[in-house]
Amino acid sequence: MTKLRGKLSCAFNSLVFLLHLFQCSSSQKTCPNCGAIEVPYPLSTNSDCGDLDYSLRCDPRSQKLYFDSLNGSYYQVLKIEASLQRMVVQPSPWLPGTCVTQDMPASEGLWLNQTLPFNITSSNTIFLFNCSPRLLVSPLNCTPASLCHRYLESSGHVDAKRALECASGLDPCCTFIAGGMPSAYKIRLHNSGCRAFRSILDLDLKKPASQWEEGLEIQWASPPEPACKSQSDCSGASKCAPASKGNVFRCLCDRNYYWDHGLGICSKKNTSSSKARIILKVSIGVVSFFVLAVVVAAIRVKKSGLFSNQPKLAKAREQMFKSSNGWKSARMFSLKEVKKATNGFSRDRILGIGGFGEVHKAYTPIYHRDVKSTNILLDDDLNAKVADFGLSRLASPGLSHVSTCAQGTLGYLDPEYYRNYQLTDKSDVYSYGVVLLEVLTSKKAIDFSREEDDVNLAIYVSQQAKNGLIMEVMDQRLLGGEPSAPTVTSVRLFSELALACLREKKGDRPKMKDVVQELQSIIEIINQEMAPNEASVEIKQS
Repeated sequence: MTKLRGKLSCAFNSLVFLLHLFQCSSSQKTCPNCGAIEVPYPLSTNSDCGDLDYSLRCDPRSQKLYFDSLNGSYYQVLKIEASLQRMVVQPSPWLPGTCVTQDMPASEGLWLNQTLPFNITSSNTIFLFNCSPRLLVSPLNCTPASLCHRYLESSGHVDAKRALECASGLDPCCTFIAGGMPSAYKIRLHNSGCRAFRSILDLDLKKPASQWEEGLEIQWASPPEPACKSQSDCSGASKCAPASKGNVFRCLCDRNYYWDHGLGICSKKNTSSSKARIILKVSIGVVSFFVLAVVVAAIRVKKSGLFSNQPKLAKAREQMFKSSNGWKSARMFSLKEVKKATNGFSRDRILGIGGFGEVHKAYTPIYHRDVKSTNILLDDDLNAKVADFGLSRLASPGLSHVSTCAQGTLGYLDPEYYRNYQLTDKSDVYSYGVVLLEVLTSKKAIDFSREEDDVNLAIYVSQQAKNGLIMEVMDQRLLGGEPSAPTVTSVRLFSELALACLREKKGDRPKMKDVVQELQSIIEIINQEMAPNEASVEIKQS
């Protein structure tokens, strides 16, 4: 009897301990597994568990888990990584006998609700198939060297007949890295664009295509504390109180507790680790002080001239001027060459004063490689100066520079340079044409808030020009209500020059010196047209 009483007492104490532990943790209800896949908090498969903003769908018959997107499409969940707050879904199946996926006619691709806490990660390399030829000049890589061809030919995921339809000579395939706007929330398919897509996770080019992992990774944002209307909605170490933003009330954790969004609980803070962090911070501060003292002492010794070594200094200077292009030394100019380039250090060629003295203009031809509106500066007298020569290369007349990859800014990049990595003086001409369009239209070179076909300004304006609507895309503030003849002429001539700079083939574009001459010619034409008007005004006034 005594033993039985002891067992009952022990069981009662254990029960009390478990109830106390439950109250302290204030755990939110986690949803049951869907088949073999665990559904961690905050993901929700019904209204009784998880957070409803993180909803998934568990099919009761097949026990397969699905992620529902906008417009009726859905994607099977392959795996969930709770610690990373990410899941992998299977792209939509193919329509039988075609290179079209089921989500193209259903919803025109994958579209996420931007008010919900899901987005597409940048771990995805997207292959678009059965595309329109017009995409050849877009930021997508639709060239014969695009990785999508390697996927079709060697992955083993696409049969030969479908692979031929997915990337024929007329309908190419394209590659791009997802995750940036607008691809963080959609992968659009369209009859006039691309009609199917596949995604590869963490693409490793060293591996054969048959070992690439297929799937689309989607991540979710950390969930806030659960919403509440009264204290009865909260449990354990939390109280129903107004949140920091808005008028929403949430179950906020008590003092010495913190919200563990991974478990959906209010967990007790580890005070011992807090003390350890304080000790660590103090230690770092002490070490930093001594390091700073050593650095200051070293600087003073260096300034005093002790231990100076001119040969080593010269060697270090030479190493500093080495370029990243194969680690070949940059050209070192002699004093005679510098004097010639700066016209004997002429005062009218001074750009400014830097840390090493006066900086002069040196008329050495270069490829800038990043001509764009933000790199063209204006002084108080509206004189233009080109800035940011970080990507520039010395130019050799009549020769081109071959890069291992195209560098510059999307929207301004020469399409031929982007495809062939061959840089010429005509590449900067193309970029300048985009700048001219920005001035004429008051629109950005790349703007994802515009319609998808209009994102790239150069492509959009060129298409409008082919349709005879070039004046429609010009900034109407330039034209005014009833534009004068000189105004219309100037806008027309400037737009024609911009379109000439944007010609697809570099051989068809003018040289930069021709662009300068054309600009001067346009100004003279406008001045001549305005002269009679100014004369008539003076006669009327007199």
